[in-house]
Amino acid sequence: MNTSDSKSIPVQVQTQLLTLDNAEKAPDLAAYVFSSEGRFLTAQPLDEKGSAVVHVNATKDTHARILIGPRLDDKEPAFAELLRRGAQEKHLNFRDNAERLQVSISVLPDIWRSWLSGFCFVRGNLNKRVLVGGQYENYPICNATVEVYEVDPLWIIIPRLPDLELERLRDIIRDPRPIKIPRLGGPVVKPIPRPEPDPAPFARAAMLQKISATDREFTDAGAASFKELANATQLRYIAQTGSKLQFQNALIDNAILIRPLLCWLYPRFVTKQLVATTHTDECGHFQTIFYKGFNNPDTPDLYFKAKQKLFGFLNVYIYAPTPIACHTWWNYKCGTEVNLYSSSPWAQTCSPCPPVIGPNGKNRWVAFMSIGAHGLNRIYGTESSPSITTTATNLGLTVEGAPWGGMLLPRLEFSTELEAAGVRYYQVSWRKGSSGNFLPLAGQVHHYYRHDVETPTGTLPVWSPELLGPFNVDDGAGHFIPNLFKIPFLSVAPAGIWGVPPDINEIKEHFASAKFPTQDVAPGTHYDANGTVQGTDTSGKYQLQVKLFDGFGQPVDIAALGIVFAVPTDPDSFGNINTVDAASLGLVSGNTMLVTLHVDNNRCYANIGPPTINSLEADPCCGVLQYQAGDEVHLNFQARHPHNFARYSFSVVRGANGVASIPSTQVSAATVNYSLSVSELLNTNLPIGCPENGCPVAGFSENLYVDSMATDGWSSELGYDASHVRAFVLAQP
Repeated sequence: MNTSDSKSIPVQVQTQLLTLDNAEKAPDLAAYVFSSEGRFLTAQPLDEKGSAVVHVNATKDTHARILIGPRLDDKEPAFAELLRRGAQEKHLNFRDNAERLQVSISVLPDIWRSWLSGFCFVRGNLNKRVLVGGQYENYPICNATVEVYEVDPLWIIIPRLPDLELERLRDIIRDPRPIKIPRLGGPVVKPIPRPEPDPAPFARAAMLQKISATDREFTDAGAASFKELANATQLRYIAQTGSKLQFQNALIDNAILIRPLLCWLYPRFVTKQLVATTHTDECGHFQTIFYKGFNNPDTPDLYFKAKQKLFGFLNVYIYAPTPIACHTWWNYKCGTEVNLYSSSPWAQTCSPCPPVIGPNGKNRWVAFMSIGAHGLNRIYGTESSPSITTTATNLGLTVEGAPWGGMLLPRLEFSTELEAAGVRYYQVSWRKGSSGNFLPLAGQVHHYYRHDVETPTGTLPVWSPELLGPFNVDDGAGHFIPNLFKIPFLSVAPAGIWGVPPDINEIKEHFASAKFPTQDVAPGTHYDANGTVQGTDTSGKYQLQVKLFDGFGQPVDIAALGIVFAVPTDPDSFGNINTVDAASLGLVSGNTMLVTLHVDNNRCYANIGPPTINSLEADPCCGVLQYQAGDEVHLNFQARHPHNFARYSFSVVRGANGVASIPSTQVSAATVNYSLSVSELLNTNLPIGCPENGCPVAGFSENLYVDSMATDGWSSELGYDASHVRAFVLAQP
């Protein structure tokens, strides 16, 4: 536009809210002016009478769009957002002789009333799932931008489907046979997930299965989902006899059944619009308020994306799951907490934030939280649940009955009030049994702090280790107290804040308060090839002691300072970790806390004996076992552990097919005898097309695995397992 030919033309806007009476409150409104292409020009709030004058720089060829809608705080409101909120629109054409224009707009009551009460509160958590010791742990993703999108509701999506796709839906509902779905890059079989209670993304129940070469039909589970969908009698009847409009309305009325199909069959027809942007705090929490779309005033359907800034300048999406329809929170109830989980390697995490709450009425406390990732609330002797009974036998075992082994990493949490009380150091010691002297643990412990480093490409977050100990602390009189560890108060971090590093080994180090090398203290026994125990059995009860010290390395009188030791209980519904006074469980002695653990680093043993028929063993040279019809094959094996802290599994395989198996079972001292008839061995689980009794000669393998139950709190894979494989052939004489 040539600005020299333009002039400012006032536009008088008059708005009438239909059926508004004196008892009702009118919403705060504004008049917005956009170009014909949707570019924002200017805005002016309406007065109490619904009037405003907006000035538009115009030429004779100018076309403008006037929108009346709720007042927004945005400096440049988006045209699409105003339309989503139901703003009323008028088009203007500025003629060359126009000096002043008038616009009158009426707003229906259903529309303007929604501007008063159409807000929705969204809150949630953004976490990164990290595989730790065979299970996933959640770590908050801090300083991330979360984008909230509203997905178009079904009554908008369904009418957009082409006639061809509607006919496909008719066919699916009329005849729920398994179907084939071709996909770019090769066919993909996608079982339709069952509808879950709203608001839950369907992706939680969906599994993708890729097929490499040829089309394959849906799995049984997928076919069952289609059958469940078609069991809606009325929907099926309309699919058979109804018109296009009737069928579309029926699909909308059966939204819960249709959404899974949108997820897998028609994801490209699902559209979304950005409605709010917010940020996560140090605990990964986020919350925001957005205006519900006029097209979906009661139950919005929400989709979420999240991004973080890397290297100080690059925004990278760390959470943006697809297809959108599979990850939409359909019928989102405003205020409901949303939990988002990212697996992106770029996601930067912070320390877990569920607060540790000290024992009732106590502000100064030390909580012995866990061994590794295994909480003390799940260990016999330190749990406080009335439903769990501790005995002399199970004392120190996990409530699952497992002993401890390997490098144990106790985790302690300290209340911030201890710093003001002058407490600066702690020490963890060990002893065997429940008497005798304690020996201090002297393995180095590091805590990680997150800080920013300037690089040529921008600011880069870095996690650096800080040594907590052991230190020799000067007592002020020239003497040094050895093997003390600094309490990681916030003031102890050299820079930035304490933060969970991204690497799993660094995560373990970060949460460790001491290192107890039980594999060195109590190495345990092993078996030779004949099953004879070698070495000395050093397993049994071991105690850990926690003690506090002041800045001069002197022991702290916990009673004088009002300090208590604590152990955790199960988290409450808000994620808070509550604790109880350890003294109430008999875990406090003087100024120290004592925790008993049952340590067992003994190795397992596995051996499979030769198979027999009528006491005749398989040929030791070739492994051939001759049989007659009706014979039984006797299989025997030994699965051992000195104290039965192990479980075994056993299977028999013919060719590539499993014939029989014993699931995970507790070991015992006895030899296990397992018998199968020749007919079972030859005919069980035959591949398709193989006739019964069609294999006069067949090869088999026996497979035994003995799994040690010992855990270090992170994992039970400590290298103490044993396995054995034996093969034999059944042949007629």
